Amino acid sequence: MAEHNHTADLHVYTAFGKDLVLVTDPLLVNDLLVDRRGHFEKGVFYDRVRPLAGNGVVLANGAEHRRQRDYLDQFFKRDHVLGLRELMVGVVTEELQRWTPELDIDGALHRMTFRILAATMFGAEIGSSEFQDIHEWLGLVLEAIMFRTVVPNWYLAIPTARNRAHDRAMERLRAAITSAMDRPHSADSGRLDLISVMRTVRDDEGRPLTAEEMADQIVAVTMAGAETAATAMSWLVVELAADPALQDALREEVTAARGRGVEYGPDLSEVPLLSRVLSELLRCRQPILVISRRAAEDTELRGIPIPAGTEVMYSPWAMHRDRRHFRAGEVFTPDTFAADGCPVTRGAYTPFGLGPRHCVGEQYAWQMMWVVVAEMLTAVHIDSAVAEHPGGRPLATIIPGAVAAATRRATVRTEAER
Repeated sequence: MAEHNHTADLHVYTAFGKDLVLVTDPLLVNDLLVDRRGHFEKGVFYDRVRPLAGNGVVLANGAEHRRQRDYLDQFFKRDHVLGLRELMVGVVTEELQRWTPELDIDGALHRMTFRILAATMFGAEIGSSEFQDIHEWLGLVLEAIMFRTVVPNWYLAIPTARNRAHDRAMERLRAAITSAMDRPHSADSGRLDLISVMRTVRDDEGRPLTAEEMADQIVAVTMAGAETAATAMSWLVVELAADPALQDALREEVTAARGRGVEYGPDLSEVPLLSRVLSELLRCRQPILVISRRAAEDTELRGIPIPAGTEVMYSPWAMHRDRRHFRAGEVFTPDTFAADGCPVTRGAYTPFGLGPRHCVGEQYAWQMMWVVVAEMLTAVHIDSAVAEHPGGRPLATIIPGAVAAATRRATVRTEAER
């Protein structure tokens, strides 16, 4: 890859026979993401995984993306998300009972977040064999998705053992998802799971979603939700193990909130320390390495011409750690988002994206993180947590690898003891 032209905040490279533009100016990022004229669509990295992940909401473009957002909003709206909290808590408490004093906490959190998604997508009655099948094959598909975003196109055309294994995993995952969708559901019209919501969707001619469309959406939501949430939670465990005082303060805050009768939800105003910690986590340990867009037609960004077909990219991970925008840089510092706020230039902090492609599941994610952190800290004290890759391994997400953790059952001080 060769850089052949740049300004201070816009760099033009040639790679794989294409012009690639990397933007590092927050205002350019803001304009790229908030584009409402349809000049930009999902780019090259998404093309790489579409054969595996289908055309769900993460990958769809234009009118098709807007159509999918319309019905997914039914599932991810606040009132609906609140209705899912009991399912989330049930899964987390069950998974925490499986934890041993020494474990790979990254693997445990990946299993936990996937189980949360499985329960809320398929319903609480998804069978254990179906869960195991989907969990097994989904792991390989997510590995394939991460792998295929970082290898050249020519490699994907070669029938290597890895490529064949990834293709086979996608076939098996589709079959497992279809089997789970075909499982008899109760006739309860108030069911909250995603499959039940999607079964109510009709197009302009009254046709329901096909099984393939629903499977695409399951893969898309899981790809966007399980991997990023689990990775972020793993990094949080690493940070909390390194700061026992912060860990104890969080434990006391969530316990006090529970004592006041505060219920889990997307609004973390009742747990302000947790809110600051999670906001900083999504800054300092932002899981997403690169987001790409493609110019669908000749256009411009703040007067800079962008020809049709140009791939435009930015790195949320790098932007969030840039000391020009955040003094703490790569250091995890919860005071970054202190009570008096953190003035941030538009486009510099995008944990859930911006504009029309803003993450549809943001409220779901905040609630799930609150549930996971609160239930985890209530159950265990994390004495140590060592990441296999302390600086992060860059794939499609910045992963810690295995996290060797030592835990013990937690004790929480009462109000009188405090």
